[in-house]
Amino acid sequence: MSFLLVISLILIITKVMEHLAVKLSLPSVVGSLMVGILLGPAVLGIVQESEGISLLSHIGVILLMFLAGIESDFNRLKKYLKPSVAVAILGIIMPMVMFYLTSLLFGFGSKEGLFISLIFSATSLSITIQVLKELNYVQTREGSVVVGAALLDDIMVVILLNIVMSLLTPGVGLAQVGQLLLATVLFFVGVFLFQRFLLPIILKIYDKVSVPEKNLAFGLALAFLFSFIAETLGMSDIIGAFFAGIMLSQTEVGHEIEGKIEQINTALFAPVFFVSIGLDLSFHGLGKYWYLIIIFSILAVLSKYIGGFFGAKFDGFDRKSAAIIGASMISRGEMALILVSLGLKQAIISESLYALIVLVVIISTVAAPILLKQAVVTKQKSMAKERL
Repeated sequence: MSFLLVISLILIITKVMEHLAVKLSLPSVVGSLMVGILLGPAVLGIVQESEGISLLSHIGVILLMFLAGIESDFNRLKKYLKPSVAVAILGIIMPMVMFYLTSLLFGFGSKEGLFISLIFSATSLSITIQVLKELNYVQTREGSVVVGAALLDDIMVVILLNIVMSLLTPGVGLAQVGQLLLATVLFFVGVFLFQRFLLPIILKIYDKVSVPEKNLAFGLALAFLFSFIAETLGMSDIIGAFFAGIMLSQTEVGHEIEGKIEQINTALFAPVFFVSIGLDLSFHGLGKYWYLIIIFSILAVLSKYIGGFFGAKFDGFDRKSAAIIGASMISRGEMALILVSLGLKQAIISESLYALIVLVVIISTVAAPILLKQAVVTKQKSMAKERL
């Protein structure tokens, strides 16, 4: 099928499914995820993953994270750094312990168990952000903790990934692990120095340029540049995009371009990204693993929820707020899919295990926004009652 026709179908059907999802009181992103499952190899087989779809979806997740950075209040992130660290650490420890032990229990080797536990330690901030934005909850106390925790989560998982890959790769030692840690430190030092000293000078010079949409072009260029830098240093590119947004959030340029980028992304790139998640799913040969699919899906939801819930409770959040934070950490999405693809390419996991994990990732990704919306609605109803 023509690539242009595929994109046309995705955009039209996605908006219809998003509408139906909202009508059913579900987050619109659930509709987008279902489109990928229905149109992809899992059901109808009309749409296949392609280089073009992969490129558009990649841009979509970068812009989602860039917008999350622009919309974030950096002072709020600093204010809630302590609970963010607690949520992030427990949100990694719980899945790693639970999935590693469960994997060993069902006959997987220690190498596979370690990699499976790492995959399910990752959190998909992009999907969580989309739901929080729909509910106008990004700028709340809970939203600030979730953004901070998910970012720290991704950073720690990327570091752990490189350490695990080093341990599983013959001939790779502690020197490579040290290089990764050094590169991570250099990235954040570089972000600080650029934002503090170079960015004001660049914006002052750039202000003299008189061409249409110059600020929009500059913002996009900055997002892609820092995504590239983060990826080059061995980190996730979406972390670079987020911090590019953080830098611009404190400038007039950021406020000017936020709405424009959101329109572009919501109309084209983000729908393709969410649909692409469903395109990775195939039911072929999964029948014999039905019990593992159920067990892993339950663990995927519970491990992150428990980690986020108790991480928040330890720092004084009430039960309803802790439930929002716990539900926000459940979604795995693109980070887990990137990790599982890497595991398949490196022959750490088999093709059948790959399909099983992808299905569980999608189940958790669909369940997460539903549980998150329910938690937010419960909190809002409670607050409304208190006002009466």
